Amino acid sequence: MHEIIEAKFRNPEEAIVDRVLLLYLIKKAEEKGRIWGITKLMKLAFFAEREMVKDRVKGFNYNFYRWHLGPFTPEIYEDLEYLIENELVTEREGIETTNQGEEILRELEDLLKENKDVLEYIEKLMGKYASKGTGELMESAYETEVEIKPFKIKAKVRDVPIGYDLVTKLGETEAREAFEINDAWLETLDILLDKRAYESLKEAMESARTKPSKRVVISKL
Repeated sequence: MHEIIEAKFRNPEEAIVDRVLLLYLIKKAEEKGRIWGITKLMKLAFFAEREMVKDRVKGFNYNFYRWHLGPFTPEIYEDLEYLIENELVTEREGIETTNQGEEILRELEDLLKENKDVLEYIEKLMGKYASKGTGELMESAYETEVEIKPFKIKAKVRDVPIGYDLVTKLGETEAREAFEINDAWLETLDILLDKRAYESLKEAMESARTKPSKRVVISKL
């Protein structure tokens, strides 16, 4: 039972990785086109994770199932809301990164370089799909072939019954490669992705930089 629950739900580390990758995906999609709404974002993430899972690469950890507009996961809503609340992403003129979001990606440059093989899936798929309209993406998603678990039957998304899983996150033992993140980076990301924590850290660093240091006088005996 524990293994089933683990397979269906993300752990805290996986959720952090997903938010970093989703922020990166949004930035890369901006370079090729515009994300006008959640439906397009959902499909872009689906295409990226499908290719990762097919190659047994553990990057995104979303669990997509067949719903009324094709591949769907409520986890995308959760992560997008988190990114918006922390002012890393905005929905004012489509979904796009803010100056703060771009700053965070620059702060994560070393981590992203360490995981460039995983990020290449996002870059490749954004080059192929980001410029397309939502309707065209939905049609492409419907025509995408997936393997229905646990039956191991291959079918196009449009032929999969409502509610059936389409793409699910890989377990640690299933993956031949994964987005690597150590405890130090996890602690850093807890701060960087949280607006209040990040601003508090910057204020503390600025205060330490500008505050005059106390002169220590050593009296002679």
